[in-house]
Amino acid sequence: MKLLRDLNIRHIINTCHVPLEEEIIKKSNVLWIDMQDEEDVDINQYFEKTNDFLLSCKEKKEKVLVHCQMGISRSSSIVLAYLMKYHHDTLMKAYDFLLDRRPISCPNPSFLLQLIRYEKKLRNSGEVDKQKNNDDKQNPIKTLDIPNTSNIEWSFD
Repeated sequence: MKLLRDLNIRHIINTCHVPLEEEIIKKSNVLWIDMQDEEDVDINQYFEKTNDFLLSCKEKKEKVLVHCQMGISRSSSIVLAYLMKYHHDTLMKAYDFLLDRRPISCPNPSFLLQLIRYEKKLRNSGEVDKQKNNDDKQNPIKTLDIPNTSNIEWSFD
């Protein structure tokens, strides 16, 4: 809890099947999505909810921790969906951006396929063009380096 407080992180997306500590839940705005990192999980059903949550935090200029067990697949998939919708027009560009900041990011094959389908849906609906902020010269998401943790933490500047 001290680390979250020190980093001024007020919001958490928890994609683990294990709940957070009670103290963290009481002092943070938590969106808990109980899911496993398995091939048969439909992560796509959560993209709009997590995108809205992340956008709301960005608009308030507040920090968000996107958390999963290892910080590799579930959290990366959630962040990639957000990046595609609001900052990059393709999954490839979003993934390159994420890998530059979080080299261990690696959505499982099923999540990656769902992200490919989500990209197609965004393009077909025109949502990417409507939502992307074209004057956003620098993407507002950055990774915060936290020692001894495998979580992904994001700051909206």
